[in-house]
Amino acid sequence: MAPAWIRPWPRDRATRRAYVDDVFRRVAPQYDRLTRLLSFGQDDRWKSTLVGLLPDGSREMRVLDLATGTAAFPLLLRNAGHRGTIVGVDRSRAMLRRGRAKCAEDPRIRFVESDLNALPFSPGTFDVILIGYGLRYLDDLGESMRAAHRVLRPGGVLLSLDFGLPARRWYRTLCLTYLFVFGTIWGLLLHRRADTYWHIVESLRAYPGQEALERAILDAGFARVAIVEQLGGISVLARAERAAGAARSAAAGEERVDGELDAFAEDERAAGAIAPPRVARRR
Repeated sequence: MAPAWIRPWPRDRATRRAYVDDVFRRVAPQYDRLTRLLSFGQDDRWKSTLVGLLPDGSREMRVLDLATGTAAFPLLLRNAGHRGTIVGVDRSRAMLRRGRAKCAEDPRIRFVESDLNALPFSPGTFDVILIGYGLRYLDDLGESMRAAHRVLRPGGVLLSLDFGLPARRWYRTLCLTYLFVFGTIWGLLLHRRADTYWHIVESLRAYPGQEALERAILDAGFARVAIVEQLGGISVLARAERAAGAARSAAAGEERVDGELDAFAEDERAAGAIAPPRVARRR
């Protein structure tokens, strides 16, 4: 069990947003290093596994990367041969600043500072949506899944990688204790502040878990939902599709990127039917 001095996760939306914004402003310079350290180098493998769940023929598809942070997924997609437009969205200016710097030479990777509950894109804009370690910081999980469903085209794919809550209580306690102890150590070593990474445990203690995530995805209108637990449930992959038969927006519309409206050609917007890879069902 986490120590008593761990702060409760803020319930008030404004307080929570201010707290999360402050956290990521402080951790941005060491964020990439910390994810590798806490996962013993497994983070890159997990993210590569998620990218491997993309459908065949996805190299030209338009990708929305929610909670893009320092642009780990856009760079991973490029290294895997993806050539289409990628739009990264995040609330944190500090994280986006680092993401932009890492992708400065690629004009087809763009970034938007925005709330994940109110995405500034037209319906059906994207073929694929990725979410990496952003679910626990959302104001409203259901609202965010509905927003993702709206901007995903019919037949499009939603993919998520995040922490989960192990079903076995003793193992859940062990995992949270590990995250607290090693988060404290790395907070002291990297930032000279013990509580720098306590937000991971704080947010997990308030997170409803993978079963609630599955319900939120289904309630948003997604189909063919698969939840895959790793390491006993502390790491969770999720995959879902927007039903191919869903009605398209009457007009192709326009996409707002970095404050500008970029019209997309209809033939570019349309993509072939997506056939999902084999994904194990939860548990």
